Amino acid sequence: MKTRILLGFVGVVTALWGAWLVLDVPRPVEVGAWFVAGPIVHDLVLAPVVAVLGWAFRGPAKVGAVISGVLILISVPLVWQESPINPGLHDRDYVGGLAITVGVVWVLVAATAIARKAARARPASGRS
Repeated sequence: MKTRILLGFVGVVTALWGAWLVLDVPRPVEVGAWFVAGPIVHDLVLAPVVAVLGWAFRGPAKVGAVISGVLILISVPLVWQESPINPGLHDRDYVGGLAITVGVVWVLVAATAIARKAARARPASGRS
């Protein structure tokens, strides 16, 4: 119980610190939009896709969908920004990088699914 109270306290302090930092943001309306848009995108897009995949597919596809969704949600601010915040740091092709990363995830998902199917199709030889 003490651990829960301590973790709750840390969470509240962290949230208050974040709220304090938001006060210094030049356009706080944009921050508010992210607080509203993030849950809406999650609830209307990501959660239903994962639920349908969970109903229709097994492990590898679920994992791939969750990883892809998280990568997409994390990259949205960088993909949609108007210009680099720090020209030396943020001057990448984020859409291309995201596409490659999600592509690698799904290649690994396909390889895992194929390997599992091959392992199931292999007869159990030498076992008694």
